[in-house]
Amino acid sequence: MKKNIVFYARKDGSYNPKLHKVKEIMTNAAKRCLVNICEYPDVPEKFELIVAAGGDGTFLEASHVAVKHNVPIAGINIGQLGFLAEINPEEWRIIDSIFHGKFSVTERMMIDVKAVREKEVFFDKRALNETVIHRDLSVPMLLLSLKYEEEELPEYKADGVIVATPTGSTAYNLSFNGPIIYPTEESFVINAMAPHALTHRPIVLPSNKDLSITIKDCDKGILSCDGKHSVEIKKGDIIKIKMSDEKLKYIANPDRTFFSILSEKLHLGKRM
Repeated sequence: MKKNIVFYARKDGSYNPKLHKVKEIMTNAAKRCLVNICEYPDVPEKFELIVAAGGDGTFLEASHVAVKHNVPIAGINIGQLGFLAEINPEEWRIIDSIFHGKFSVTERMMIDVKAVREKEVFFDKRALNETVIHRDLSVPMLLLSLKYEEEELPEYKADGVIVATPTGSTAYNLSFNGPIIYPTEESFVINAMAPHALTHRPIVLPSNKDLSITIKDCDKGILSCDGKHSVEIKKGDIIKIKMSDEKLKYIANPDRTFFSILSEKLHLGKRM
């Protein structure tokens, strides 16, 4: 019986020659490797893996489908940066080997995020990269109280705060000068956005304990996960964050390392 592989492509409504090329490569690989290609959202009852073609945003969307069905995911980069989508379209030999089942899987931690108002949960999402609490631009700074299990952190008065996973450390967190964490580690990065006190610095904490963030002062704020799911928050709301029991099964490019990707994408260690 042929194996089923789900193809999750970027859909922006416009013709994309790179995507057309990837579909052609996938079709040829499927013939050589004797597998069925099923395009999302036409997902069969049983399938072996997901291949996401696009940028990191497409990969993030597809990752939630992969976790839901407990299958590994590989990313083909036809976007801009491509931290998560590690395979380039021309690397068809790697695609062939993946279709033949010759790949190794690493696990990436995810976080579960709940927002509670008057003891009622009104937001419940999972994130691979990060959750972000930030003010609406029309209102003043937020005042946030953070607790790591039973330990209280200093209050944050800032435009917002990012809680990132190691995978997300090279995403939004990095744009606020946060640290880069090796992606298979299990930790939280807490990073303030434009803090009022310049003594606030990013903090890395083990993810075996839970975080809670209380909105102490807020005229209007937003809580989001992976930049996709968001909800309005207000004073008194409590955001509860913990390491998820679910993990993403991630297929890396065997011809690259995490550090070679950092060098290629961020020019790490290179003189500019």
